[in-house]
Amino acid sequence: MKLVSLPRHLARSARASLFALSALAVVSSSLTSTAHAEEAAPSRLHALVGLTVSDKYLTPRGMIVQDEGVTIQTLFLAFLDVYDGKPDAFINDVTLVGGFWNDYATDSIPEHVGPGSTETNFIEIDPIFGVSIAFAENFKLDVTYTAFCMQILDIGTSEHLETKLSYNDTKLLGAFALHPYLLFWKELDNKATAAANFGIPSSYYFEVGITPGIKIGDVKLDAPMRVLLPATDFYGETFASSSTVGLWEVGVKASMPLKFMPKGYGFWDANLGFRYMKFVDENLQQLATDGGFGSPTKDTAQVYTGVTVFF
Repeated sequence: MKLVSLPRHLARSARASLFALSALAVVSSSLTSTAHAEEAAPSRLHALVGLTVSDKYLTPRGMIVQDEGVTIQTLFLAFLDVYDGKPDAFINDVTLVGGFWNDYATDSIPEHVGPGSTETNFIEIDPIFGVSIAFAENFKLDVTYTAFCMQILDIGTSEHLETKLSYNDTKLLGAFALHPYLLFWKELDNKATAAANFGIPSSYYFEVGITPGIKIGDVKLDAPMRVLLPATDFYGETFASSSTVGLWEVGVKASMPLKFMPKGYGFWDANLGFRYMKFVDENLQQLATDGGFGSPTKDTAQVYTGVTVFF
């Protein structure tokens, strides 16, 4: 944050004043500047606001919730830095995270199942609560609770816990760093997929991924890749035997800072991305669209763009 100095008319008029008055003004200005410097400690509270526009609403688990019209998604997160360790400490940082995510659609969807239902463009709201722990210099553990509060088709709310361990390998590989991670995702209550329509119980999956990237001028190019490994009853076995691999995904994302934004209004970034998702599990292929009652879908692609602001 840039500090704003106090008015300096006293200094400008000092030339026409007595020496004592000039000295007093200088001392006063010095004391004020020192006080401001002491008050300018780094903020422990930050926020992130995001807006994403896409051709479809595609979940990380392969559910194509909406593929007609345009999907608009908003994100708000607050970060509270509760602990900063010394550079050589085992635990380097502890941050609490809270916020919510929303999904809207230009094409409305019925709120209830059955004829005569009113329709809505407000698809979903998800509260988010978590903690992020940086440790051993290059490792980070994120534990996050989410609830998917659906506003359409009488879909119930599901609750989940995500545990993600990531490693920053930049010191080892430099520009060729892969930024690998391992993720465990558990349904705590109800299902986060259309398998709920067939009485499949709450379950879990693992995920492994990498996010290599390169910077060209102000533009950062990332190429995220991941593989989802579901438990037998995550997608269920209603249509076929379960697969070890549920889906795999590759993509590319370009982002760059918006330097023309005035200082004091946060750090702005724009992004443009593409992802391709291949559905391997035959049960997922059936569940991906129309709640499991339509034709199978073997893959899908998504184009998205957005803006994020960090305060």
